[in-house]
Amino acid sequence: MIGKMEAYQRWAPYGKLWTEWVKPVSFSNAPMELGTTPDIPKLTWISQRDRSAAIILDLPAEAGVLEGMALAHIGYRPIPLYNGVFMPDGFFSMSAVQVGEIVKALWAFAPKLSKLRLEHDAPPAFLLDSNRMHAFHGRPGDYDNRWNVFPQDMPSASYMKGKGISSVVVRTQTIQDDLAHILYRYQSQGISIAISDGAKPKQLTLSKPSKFKSLFYRFGVILGLRRNATGGFGAKVPEPRGEGHYGYG
Repeated sequence: MIGKMEAYQRWAPYGKLWTEWVKPVSFSNAPMELGTTPDIPKLTWISQRDRSAAIILDLPAEAGVLEGMALAHIGYRPIPLYNGVFMPDGFFSMSAVQVGEIVKALWAFAPKLSKLRLEHDAPPAFLLDSNRMHAFHGRPGDYDNRWNVFPQDMPSASYMKGKGISSVVVRTQTIQDDLAHILYRYQSQGISIAISDGAKPKQLTLSKPSKFKSLFYRFGVILGLRRNATGGFGAKVPEPRGEGHYGYG
């Protein structure tokens, strides 16, 4: 099995357009075992590359990696934005977001991705986990690795337009609130938005999200999440230590 840095570099090759947004969090821990490489699905909602369109795959677990690889075969560059820290199975009693299969898929497809020899300026396909804010009522000792995507995690509208991107297609079932804040920024600056649930994409007009561009939006979201010392999000739910005090047991 390839090492952490090599796996990361194959998903984020130096000097290629868009790869500076690849999150390194998923490559900080190598999976304990890879198992069999999943099959790459056949795309039914897109048939060919559009150089003016960026894709956002907001799909559960490893589904985003699999469709990302399918898009890579028609000329898109998959950009993993996963930001929840992976811990090996059994290390903690329970994780809020199960990211093990995502990590395994990223490792399994790293060699295949580098062999595709994508163009330097291939249009991007950003990969998200739609389970990132899965409902979680953590008990002390459980592992809370929920995470959000913020506008700073993706290219700005002006940057996208400067690279020839005039539309964004979101492959998902539901536009989550955190992604809506990003998409509304794009829409407000002239980038058209379309959505696909697996069928042909349909044009979408988003309403202004609550607390849009509010100074308190990011603070309010992060307040309920747990930062990890290595980057990204993930930490144990602390054990109580006496009345009114919490710490790590």
